Amino acid sequence: MMRISSSRGQPTMQSTQTTDAVVIGAGAVGCAVALRLAQHGIISHVIERDDIAFNASGYAWGGLSAHFGSGVPGPMTKHYRDAIDKHIEHYEQVSPEASQDWQLQRVTSLSLADDETTANNLAADVEWMQSEDFDAELIGSDEIYELEPSIRPGIIAASLANSGWELDSYIYTKALANECESLGVTFASGTATSVSIVQGKINSINLNDQTRIDTPLVVAATGPWVSQIDGIPELPIKPIKGEIIRLERDGNDLQNRVGFGGFNVGRKPDGSVWAGTYEWDRGFNRDITEEGHNHIMNGVTSYIPSLNGLKTIKTTACLRPVASDGLPIVGASNAVDGLYHANGAGKKGILLSLSMADWITDLVLHNTAPPAIVSPARFKNI
Repeated sequence: MMRISSSRGQPTMQSTQTTDAVVIGAGAVGCAVALRLAQHGIISHVIERDDIAFNASGYAWGGLSAHFGSGVPGPMTKHYRDAIDKHIEHYEQVSPEASQDWQLQRVTSLSLADDETTANNLAADVEWMQSEDFDAELIGSDEIYELEPSIRPGIIAASLANSGWELDSYIYTKALANECESLGVTFASGTATSVSIVQGKINSINLNDQTRIDTPLVVAATGPWVSQIDGIPELPIKPIKGEIIRLERDGNDLQNRVGFGGFNVGRKPDGSVWAGTYEWDRGFNRDITEEGHNHIMNGVTSYIPSLNGLKTIKTTACLRPVASDGLPIVGASNAVDGLYHANGAGKKGILLSLSMADWITDLVLHNTAPPAIVSPARFKNI
């Protein structure tokens, strides 16, 4: 089992290392980038300030969907669908053992309406999904309550989409890291404090323990903390906080993902019921809060009252990196040669991890630009 190495607690001394590439951040995107580069002969040194899958990648819902999200309907739909295909292919290729099985599975989602206006909006959503060949339909109250009897009375319609997938994001990210290590990638605990730039090109990266790593290639997959690294141009990315509550609930209901009013509920393979979430701009505060807990529970019990009073198994909080236009920033810096961005995917980070890794790798190896919609070129001097 791979462990992230650390020099914490040891005497501080200046040291210099040399490597082909440095990836900053050991979340799903960073690990996927390191894996793809290693598969093509570029062995990275991955720097992580906390631990592998410690932040958003470890505490995400793990949903993989192409029928909603930033850029949908629109140009991101195809990229999300391609990303799902990459996950399926990767899962089949790796065929993980039970201890490392991230349990990729198809899921059905219900979005509920209790008034005509919302029902009409859902009908329009379904019409669009069907036009894009998603497996979706609008269903009435009888079918809704047959599928999920615990939903409160008064729901008149729902969109039913059998087009999404889910995985365990923590195990998935750890498995990516293990794949990386098998190819010679090294992981180290530390905080990147600055990058050194010589004649407009990346020359080295400096860590908080005074280590300097000489490298011609840096991939910043740090999430919102990218703004704290001197020398990397400031990206239009901010942390957006969310929490998920894991509840203990007997039975086998809520196998579908049931959404209403921006909240979502569903039973995971381990039997726990997950409830979430919100999107709050609270800076870098990732503390679990009573305010967040109450907000989520008030929301989900408004349409599934029987969730009230259940034992909370665990509550998680994370900071998602969200770009100013809601879309990922993937590609070469237009300000510093040798610097690459893989950031800003928000709730789609797990979904897009392999795609973002492929875009970076194709750019590094073949100078093939990523899709224009995610390119850093849409912003100035980053």
